[in-house]
Amino acid sequence: MSASPGTLTIFGEVAIGYPPPHDTYARVAYSKAQPTTDRGTWLVLDSNGRAVIYAGKVEYGQGIVWGFRLEVADELCVPISDVDIVLGDTDLTPWDMGTFGSRSTAEVGAYLCRAAATARGVLLELAADRLDLPAADLVCGDGSVASRSRRGRAVAYSELLTGQELVREVRKDAPLLATEGLTSTGGTTTTRSAAREHVTGAARYSQDILPPGVLFAAVLRPPAYGAILREVDLVAAERLPGVRSVVNEGELVAVLADDDHRADQGLAALRAGWDENLDQPSHLDVPQILLETRHEPFVTQARGSLSEGLASAQHVIEETYYVPYISNVPMEPRAATAAWENGRLTVWAGTQRPFGLRNELAELFGISEDAVRVIIPAIGGGFGSKSIYQPALEAARLARIAGQPVRVAFSRAEEMRLATFRPAALLELKSGFSSNGRIVAWEFNAYHSSERALIGRRGSATPYDIPNAHTTAWISDGPLASASYRSLGAAVNQFATESHIDEIAHLLGMDPLEVRLRNLADVRLRRVLEEAASRFGWESRAAGSGLAIGVDVGSYAATCVRLAVEDGKVELKQIAAAMDCGRMIDRDSVANQVEGATVMGIGNALFEAMEFAAGTLTTGSLESYRLPRIHDVPPIDVILTGDATDPSTGAGEPSIVPVAPAIANAVFAATGQRIRELPIERQIRT
Repeated sequence: MSASPGTLTIFGEVAIGYPPPHDTYARVAYSKAQPTTDRGTWLVLDSNGRAVIYAGKVEYGQGIVWGFRLEVADELCVPISDVDIVLGDTDLTPWDMGTFGSRSTAEVGAYLCRAAATARGVLLELAADRLDLPAADLVCGDGSVASRSRRGRAVAYSELLTGQELVREVRKDAPLLATEGLTSTGGTTTTRSAAREHVTGAARYSQDILPPGVLFAAVLRPPAYGAILREVDLVAAERLPGVRSVVNEGELVAVLADDDHRADQGLAALRAGWDENLDQPSHLDVPQILLETRHEPFVTQARGSLSEGLASAQHVIEETYYVPYISNVPMEPRAATAAWENGRLTVWAGTQRPFGLRNELAELFGISEDAVRVIIPAIGGGFGSKSIYQPALEAARLARIAGQPVRVAFSRAEEMRLATFRPAALLELKSGFSSNGRIVAWEFNAYHSSERALIGRRGSATPYDIPNAHTTAWISDGPLASASYRSLGAAVNQFATESHIDEIAHLLGMDPLEVRLRNLADVRLRRVLEEAASRFGWESRAAGSGLAIGVDVGSYAATCVRLAVEDGKVELKQIAAAMDCGRMIDRDSVANQVEGATVMGIGNALFEAMEFAAGTLTTGSLESYRLPRIHDVPPIDVILTGDATDPSTGAGEPSIVPVAPAIANAVFAATGQRIRELPIERQIRT
């Protein structure tokens, strides 16, 4: 008679890293979703020798599937091939606020390490009893527990768990293994197990989830922002072959068909009349709008006396900088499939907020959250835009009306027009400094077109050791919908601050590197800047070289750039990008993030801007909205300076922060033209 299987379940808190009640960020930015329970399952080990991680985060290219598995494998002393993972399934995983802000590794990854360490402690206790040896004499390795002093005395995890049904709570004080290097990888770089699926097309995204009987929806969209549907004739569309029905419910008009092509044909056959408002601002009006509508100032830094600092300064300069709206442009446009069965709703969607979406769906239909399941397939990029997920709400409504599953998939044009944008910002900076380059006064006001105060706050406080510093982030109104973006406001705010540091250096005739180092006290920030400059060869730099630093989500970054400008076009020749994000789980994954953020920053700096007039985007396609291409990107020399003894901090966002100011500063070095507005190629004089 075979032994019965067994498991060890580790449960613990939910909402890891959830902001405290006084911080309204989550409530304003990510809906009213609240945890429906205070405990959840994080880790299960079974008697077959396998471990399964459960986490409410989602994977959209940042590498947490691989990173979480590496961390747990390390703490459990098992091969990574023995560790599976379930992410972003509201029926199976612990409640989570959402995947954003570079929080996953720093918060959930750290908690998973404690969960795995708790499990390892239980296994040591079981082995001590089984082997009749003191726990201090035992060590875990390769899925078993062995005696340190008695050769041959060992027992496999699978044997210890056979016939057991154990449940333990995460011990926050569970001792962790040494963090000098991950034993599962030997501290080396690795290859993600999912890489093959992504490059071969085997990965299943939201568009690929097609339950039996699914209908394909094409939704009627307004021709311009603010347009109101006056009338619609459905008859011609309803007569087309392959069209199953045309839904006309309030503001939702959609064609449901057997496939995308027939749905699009039906949509084209609709005859709609719209009332449009042509008296709307254009992108050229935004800077003035930001200034005139500013409200709700939030002081992010108040140090010393600004008036005394300015009075004592030998030099004072004051400048204004501007950054336009830009699009997130994920590689995968949003899509969702919804199905109802026996009064319960299941939605497959590539959202960054599975539990937030569950809450929105429950409220939309007046049902309990337990009656809604959100499952997250593979996601092809998000960068904050997929925190808001309109097609899921539409698919759920249409599926309920149709009585069968429905898929809604955005076209690229819909993704560009209906998504949210990185806020535009007007940035005012006044500084006072001595002739030796020491900055004594700093006043920064940032006006961001976002109702979310945190977006403008992030990265607004100066990282420099300035005795008299006052920084304020303001909320301003704007004509386009704004929301999250990679690094939120940090890349925007620090474009201004790092450009301004170069202006100080130029006025004094000093090396921009020297001015920065003279005003930096933070050891880690100095180190990352010095490492980037050294690898770049700053001391013997060629013409057209610029640099900048960036601070975001507890991490430090620096970028050095060499470029040439000809006929108003920028040709990047060399980039050195350094980052310190503390303890790294997998160096190759971190390097990937540095490279990706740098390329994204190149687009932000040189090309990207949303242009619009009369409620219509004029840069609403990839033909008109310029992104970096292969020939725009030079070799990127990545320098990782993190110390394994420091806690892990964010890796996905910080490296985008210094890119735009480094390029702008390099353009000044090459041409003598100071860039105070992005994108750069639209500002360069020919």
